[in-house]
Amino acid sequence: MERGKIVQWVLIGIAAILFWQFGGNLFGKGNEDVQPNTFYDADRLPDDKRQPEQICTINGPRFEAELSSRGGSLRHLRLTDEGKYSKAGKPIDLVTTSQEWRQPLRTDVRLPGVAKQQTPYDNLDWTLAAQDGKSCTFVYEDATSKLTKVVRETGNPFELEMTLEVKNLSAEPLKHRLTVEQTSWRTTEETKGSLGRISEQMTDVLAATTEKVERLHADAFEPKDFKDKEFTNELWRRSPGAAKWVAVSSVYFTKAAIPVEGPAAFAETQIEEDWNRAKYNAADREKDKDTHGHVYRARLAYPEVELAPQATQTYKVLSFTGPKEREVLAAAGPGITEVIDLGTFSPIAKVLVGYLKILHKAVGSWGWAIALLTITVRTLLFPLSISQIKSSAAMRRLKPEMDELNTRYKDDPAQRGLALQELWRKHGVTNPVLGCIPMLLQMPVWFALYQALQTAVELYHVPFLSARIIPDLSDKGEYFVIPAILGASSFFQQKLMPPQSDPMQQKMMQYMLPGIFVVMMLYLPAGLGVYMLTNTWLGIAQQVAVERYLSRKTQGSAGIEVREKPAKSSGDETKSAPALGKGKARVRG
Repeated sequence: MERGKIVQWVLIGIAAILFWQFGGNLFGKGNEDVQPNTFYDADRLPDDKRQPEQICTINGPRFEAELSSRGGSLRHLRLTDEGKYSKAGKPIDLVTTSQEWRQPLRTDVRLPGVAKQQTPYDNLDWTLAAQDGKSCTFVYEDATSKLTKVVRETGNPFELEMTLEVKNLSAEPLKHRLTVEQTSWRTTEETKGSLGRISEQMTDVLAATTEKVERLHADAFEPKDFKDKEFTNELWRRSPGAAKWVAVSSVYFTKAAIPVEGPAAFAETQIEEDWNRAKYNAADREKDKDTHGHVYRARLAYPEVELAPQATQTYKVLSFTGPKEREVLAAAGPGITEVIDLGTFSPIAKVLVGYLKILHKAVGSWGWAIALLTITVRTLLFPLSISQIKSSAAMRRLKPEMDELNTRYKDDPAQRGLALQELWRKHGVTNPVLGCIPMLLQMPVWFALYQALQTAVELYHVPFLSARIIPDLSDKGEYFVIPAILGASSFFQQKLMPPQSDPMQQKMMQYMLPGIFVVMMLYLPAGLGVYMLTNTWLGIAQQVAVERYLSRKTQGSAGIEVREKPAKSSGDETKSAPALGKGKARVRG
């Protein structure tokens, strides 16, 4: 098989793996349409009977939270690390839902389809009974129920602990069913990616149970899916097993809910489609470019409980709302680090990320840590590359003879291929097909490293070298410096590659691959640019070093002469004779 054909198939394989790994977002596609939101549960007091809203503020390690008496839920949670987690000079607010009945940590104790219930409404108006800057106490009381909800900071970054006490004040047994959810709202435009890069706002819902961890995207909530057995009559997707935690997660940030005390809960997820319904009907909803989007919901759904008169049931839930920093996540609870999407090759990616953190502690720079990580990986994989590099060097020395064969058999590709194979065999050149195997074996490592760097919150808003050129390792660089350098480096690397049997194909590859890298780096995070540049330069250095070593060792390659088998005289000078006898090339050294 000719090298050009091999490269084509390798590129096709890479494209297939990328599409499998990153899906439609690799090419800038956002979320698919899902079930239109037709099941609002905004069962609450009429507006003219509601009490004035009360706001309680909690200042915890690295965050500030605001909770409202309307629903007892989060209105804002701002990250207070200066510079690191801010945009346009303002702290990032991780509460993105504005609908009162879709905000994080809202507690609902009503059961669907039950006449006698603990509370008359889904969305309650609470009374703010106490606050001290570290905790908020909300109370709801009527003739049949008293609910006490306490939200406090735990002393750990980005954590809130919610305790709910439900007491039956009536003279008869009453039922309730608690649900606690985390939510996020993103427009369709926000979740669209670009070539090679997933949007940092791309969001999914996760459910971790005693049986498995499910990561679900919008395509799991298309209209036909709501008929599947996994969905409840409330149109929530219930994962099998008891809930360990649930989460709504973007590339760099997550909102998780972890059951701490109470009956075993179910883990349920849902993604709703919504838009400006006053302006657009369902058929035209995609024309709503400003507000068409999705509400991402993940909740803990506890089993129904029947309380006897004066009986009390207590629940406790831990909430984590913050960046996906690995040590902080690990402290929140076992297995929570699974919210970090490391892709298909996650076991490899976890090892690489752990090593990257060790390097960062040693050098104090994430950019240089990426470069050192790439050098380490490339060095460790060098034994897999050495045979291909040696073969490449040998083919370069044989270029004059290969050119002669290409000219001699330009109209007979089959004979040309046989002659080239015989030439390579005589001089110990590895079959190009076998030479691709080491490259294929390395792909899982490089894909794992690619995914790890693209999702590493450690690189978020971190500059490298010049803050004017690389102000943020998690975003594209400025002035197209990285794409330009990478394109030039890749072009030079292609010049070092062994010649192909088809000069036109060789020329095409020489310009096509650098062009692909340039276009991709227009959108990819600068941290990936540092990795790709380091990998390319080290590849060039290895190629040059091996070729020089082999050149000194062999002191040049001996010339060879290729002869045709003499044609048999047939008396017809116009009839051409076969160039090779019995399908084999004769090569004489």
